[in-house]
Amino acid sequence: MVLHIMIKNFGKIESADIALHDLVVFVGNNNSGKTMVMQLIYGIREKLSSFPVTDLRVKKSDLNGQCLLRCDQDWFREMETCINEYLAVHKSQIIESIFGTLISAEEIKIALEAVESEYFVSSVSAYRNREAGGQKTEFNIDTRRYVHGENVKSYNCRISEWNGLEDGTQMALQAVWSIILSGKIAADAGQIFLPAARSGLQLLYRQYFAGGAEGSFVTPIKDFLRFLQLYAEERQPEEGRKGLLEFGEEHLLQGKVTQIGDETFYVDRQVGRPVSLHIASSMIHELTPFIKVLSAARKIDWLYCDEVENSLHPLLQREMARWLIRMVNAGMHVIVSSHSDTMASRLNNLFMLTYMNGKKANFELLSELDLKEADLLHSDRRAHVYEFRSGNQGKTAVEKLEFISHPLMGYDFQLFGSNLDKLYDEADKITR
Repeated sequence: MVLHIMIKNFGKIESADIALHDLVVFVGNNNSGKTMVMQLIYGIREKLSSFPVTDLRVKKSDLNGQCLLRCDQDWFREMETCINEYLAVHKSQIIESIFGTLISAEEIKIALEAVESEYFVSSVSAYRNREAGGQKTEFNIDTRRYVHGENVKSYNCRISEWNGLEDGTQMALQAVWSIILSGKIAADAGQIFLPAARSGLQLLYRQYFAGGAEGSFVTPIKDFLRFLQLYAEERQPEEGRKGLLEFGEEHLLQGKVTQIGDETFYVDRQVGRPVSLHIASSMIHELTPFIKVLSAARKIDWLYCDEVENSLHPLLQREMARWLIRMVNAGMHVIVSSHSDTMASRLNNLFMLTYMNGKKANFELLSELDLKEADLLHSDRRAHVYEFRSGNQGKTAVEKLEFISHPLMGYDFQLFGSNLDKLYDEADKITR
């Protein structure tokens, strides 16, 4: 199940249909609207997380005292209709709540892209809580996702406070909606937006809150500052997050980021002495928010990053591309923007290797390139690339790029290609 967000005449964006797959990459020139679209997606997902689900089109049955709920294509279409009616009426208020100002938008819609045979089944059963002396009735909710009749994932929760079976039914449907919205089996997939100005913001976030200027930033940036303010480290991170932290420390930071009280320090692996973040290099400033996201006690599953290549040498952009792929393989959803031809090419090379590896594993080539199979997208992960092209009258066209496999060239970044052609032509004229 993939959520699409479709917009028409939003600010300078003429139209866009963004499929929120596991990895989404925005490329384009400065001031082409990439940041605004990313922030809009963030805000809409936040609003939809509490959207009241409908029980229309849900197929209900009873089995041995359990209430069974089946949510299939009929329910998906009903949810689409309800949400799009809501967005049509409230889009101006939603946009203002995200950006703090009115921005024109002709249309904002969503679509749920489901496999034809995909459906969810939730069972709701009541039981007596023995820990409460058997005096308290609670609900157990088991939600399972099926594709082609096969149970691929499941989710379980209990409700301790209830007012009747309707509460259990509503909670079960809310669990299904949370799974669809989060893209995984999770009741609450936290999200964070790392702005292009993350380096300076993390040095000044205390002054921001002390000054009471909370109305001066868009909601995704306010949430980022609040995340920094409330950051607490997870002392025992799960293995997937632990591996991501180790990769970032070894291949990008070449050291560790540590939190001592309210202060953040960088420890170079060769020097071994903590250095305050205030006097660390700009690269460390840029990478520290990634480390905090991966190490936070509050689990973040959706990572948005504007200008992901900030302050990274071209060689380190290769390592960042590997890191992003590994995040996706670990179950995170990643949305990034870039106007670096190097970053785009680094990601494209990994996409091409992923395609080749899907046909026939070539470990010798990976070794020759100093890469590992973990640097390639897993077979069940999907990436989409969108190019933002500035056109006439200040409008931007957003085009989903197609992966070219014959001949194998991956994504054709025309914008970067034309810029490089101009650069080479200029150099040729100079050196004639």
